[in-house]
Amino acid sequence: MEEITRRMPQFENDVFKVVKEIKDLSIEFEATITDSNIECFGRLHLNEKRPSLPGFKAINFHTGKIKVIFTIDIKGSCISGIFFNDDIIITDYNRNRIVCHDITGKQKEALDIPNDPTDICKVNDRTVAVSSYARKICIINVKPLTLVNTLDINVPVWGLCLVEDEFITTYDNSISWLTAATGAKIKELPTSADTRFVTCYKKNEFIYRNVDHSIKFESALGKGFEYNHSNLSDPYNQEIDEEGNIYIVGYSSNNIHQLTPTGQLIRIIPVSDIDSTITGCPWVMRFKRNTNRFLLTFHASAGPVLVCEIE
Repeated sequence: MEEITRRMPQFENDVFKVVKEIKDLSIEFEATITDSNIECFGRLHLNEKRPSLPGFKAINFHTGKIKVIFTIDIKGSCISGIFFNDDIIITDYNRNRIVCHDITGKQKEALDIPNDPTDICKVNDRTVAVSSYARKICIINVKPLTLVNTLDINVPVWGLCLVEDEFITTYDNSISWLTAATGAKIKELPTSADTRFVTCYKKNEFIYRNVDHSIKFESALGKGFEYNHSNLSDPYNQEIDEEGNIYIVGYSSNNIHQLTPTGQLIRIIPVSDIDSTITGCPWVMRFKRNTNRFLLTFHASAGPVLVCEIE
């Protein structure tokens, strides 16, 4: 029974993905024939919509309320984390460790590491990579938590992501691409601000903080844009949901700006609307891939890690 309970969230997510692909299709004929237009009798309209299925909630990422499912009691500076398969892994900067939890938030294991961890990303189904301000990237086996390798990096390091065979890291006023095998620098891009994180899920497309009230989406496919807002301050971290909507975490403005994939503002979500006991310092937001569930961390011990869902 305990194993069934543990796997229920993943089962629900799998069913949710299948249900999303179910569509109601209908064809409507509109007659337009006139005396002067005998070659055209009308038009066919293809209507597509998602069906309403008993027992399944329709998720609306644009308007859905954000609900806190549970919290993970890790507080401190520069907390980051990811969903990893059926687990949640949190980096604990102040205690030089990473902590693995099951999908319900129960702590399973912790691993001390040599340097302060600043970010974490998935490498494959067995390992993660943890970056450190000390210009290190630790490769860690998850089950059990074991340090496998440490890469020495010769560029500034803070945030971290992996796309294909390249790490992308950023700190201060630069973004760097590194070979995943050795950590050697491939290229570097200067930025106009203290850039802590870069968000990248496709090669040649990435998002980063540009200036104090602005983020920039770079795209080799010509889809790039810049987003500015007076009620956005220190937008260090960004995230993308399964529909391509973009979330910008305003560290000093204490809010999250939700944008369409093309950069149009959908809504501004104050942190206090998610949890009324927390009023500031949101740091990192990360979705569990292909779901409506995400984690939100806080800097300066402003709050625990929140695991939330968009309803």
